[in-house]
Amino acid sequence: MDEKMDEISGLPETLLHDILSRLPKKDAIKTSVLSKTWREIFDTFPILSICDRESIRRSSKRKKDQQIKTFLDYGKQRLLRFSEQGLAIKEFKLKLSLTCYDLQLIYPDVDQWLKLASECDVQTLKLCLPTLKKDDPCLCYILHPGVIEARSLNKLVLKGRIRFDKEFLNPSVKFSSLCVLSLSYVLFDDEGAIEHVISHCPLIEHITSKWCYVYNPQGAGDMQISLMKSVSMHGLQKLKGVDIQGVQNVYIDAPNIEKIYYGADSYEPSKMNFDSCGNLRALTLMNMKIEFLFTDIWFLHLSSKFPFLESLELVECSMYENINISSSQLKALVLSNCSTMDKLEIDTPNLLSFRYYYAGDDLPSISFLSCSNRLDVNVRFNMIHPRLYQLGKFVKQFKPQKLLTSLSLSIRPCIPSDESFYDHEYYFWEDPYSLPPTLPVPSIKNLVIRSVREDKSKYSLLVNRLFYGWCPETISLSLNPSHCTKAFIEFFYWWLLETKKAKGKFCSYCYPKSKCWFHGLKDVKVTSSVKNDVNVVDFVHLKSLLCGLSSSDNANISFRLK
Repeated sequence: MDEKMDEISGLPETLLHDILSRLPKKDAIKTSVLSKTWREIFDTFPILSICDRESIRRSSKRKKDQQIKTFLDYGKQRLLRFSEQGLAIKEFKLKLSLTCYDLQLIYPDVDQWLKLASECDVQTLKLCLPTLKKDDPCLCYILHPGVIEARSLNKLVLKGRIRFDKEFLNPSVKFSSLCVLSLSYVLFDDEGAIEHVISHCPLIEHITSKWCYVYNPQGAGDMQISLMKSVSMHGLQKLKGVDIQGVQNVYIDAPNIEKIYYGADSYEPSKMNFDSCGNLRALTLMNMKIEFLFTDIWFLHLSSKFPFLESLELVECSMYENINISSSQLKALVLSNCSTMDKLEIDTPNLLSFRYYYAGDDLPSISFLSCSNRLDVNVRFNMIHPRLYQLGKFVKQFKPQKLLTSLSLSIRPCIPSDESFYDHEYYFWEDPYSLPPTLPVPSIKNLVIRSVREDKSKYSLLVNRLFYGWCPETISLSLNPSHCTKAFIEFFYWWLLETKKAKGKFCSYCYPKSKCWFHGLKDVKVTSSVKNDVNVVDFVHLKSLLCGLSSSDNANISFRLK
């Protein structure tokens, strides 16, 4: 019976290793105590992950020194076992979080471990040290080519206080099998070192360079370290994707590249040239002033420049006031917190997904000149309370209106210095002297209020501003107390029911000859997802639902208006 229960231990070693690779690290370690067989399987598992946090705790210096010694002995023994038995290492990950002083003491051991891994034909190597900062001159681990120059290496990930030695500029240094190179917060001795390394990777397919630095021995203090200014990539026939962040000038000439992600340093003007990347499928630009990159008609010619482009994402970019985007192939478009844009026109007949997120003050007008009948539109705002009156105008100007089926909203109060905003008139439409909108008003199917952070005394003003000039068919509020307070949910429930009874009595901005939609409210149906979309019958029932809710609850309450 026991043998039957342990049939799994009789499986081939490769299958048992595959089982371990699918388990969380903690569970994989636990298998080593099951039996002698499983202990051997774990010791020869070709995916090694060593982290000092698992062995070194905060304690007295004497105790900490002993913990470091034990940690170093453990790492050495694990790697020596592979070397002595002639076993291959598929992946080796080393993560160190010690202080600068302690790290300097163990750098020779790191050299030895990396050499052992290279001798065992390591395929993936990941070395993660504490993050290097511009104003932090702390000593880095100096990486020598001989330590990691393994013919078997196809993926190299380096992050933190790692400094590329000048030996990497030697023409004889090559990474003939490297397909993936990821560098984050590392330091180079020469501005052109990264280009030299990349040019000696003939099979490279994916490159990541995030906030890398260059050492300037002539500088004083924190000026000895500065962000890399430029990077150029050309002649890389296999290159499929790049992720570049924190570099001021970027030039990419790769005929087969499909994906570009570029995040600029928002404090510096940036330039990027990728016009020759005609095979591009996905483009993401972040923290950029678009006028430094393109003319105002650049987005009109996407189809001719990039005939295969299917995904375009602009994040935290400063735009032109009027943007026209035209592409016959584009399928996904995302604009997140793009400022200074007043008008957006989109001519994309095959677009399937449009995402627009904004946390600013002034909302643009958005029009689709052509689009697919399968287009999914997702709009999300994070607005201060006094600016809520703009939502009605936004809904009215969204063309065609039938596409805007849902809108997600987070409401935040003014900062103390902007309290005067609360006293401003909020009932204007197109100018301060126009009458409020009359029935019928523009409508959408669903409004999702994700969070409300506001003082109770301003709830009534908030609701009047929120529904000025437009009407959702369904309003959903999060029941998570950390998102929408119980006090606001109770107020909103009371306000809707009383408005229905009073037929617009609580509307504070109507004139005798101009009635808002509050006056036409006939019925409100309230349901909650706390207990399988149960109907909320009265105020007492609502209070009982709100009691006992915690910040981990994802339930919501919905108000369907007629």
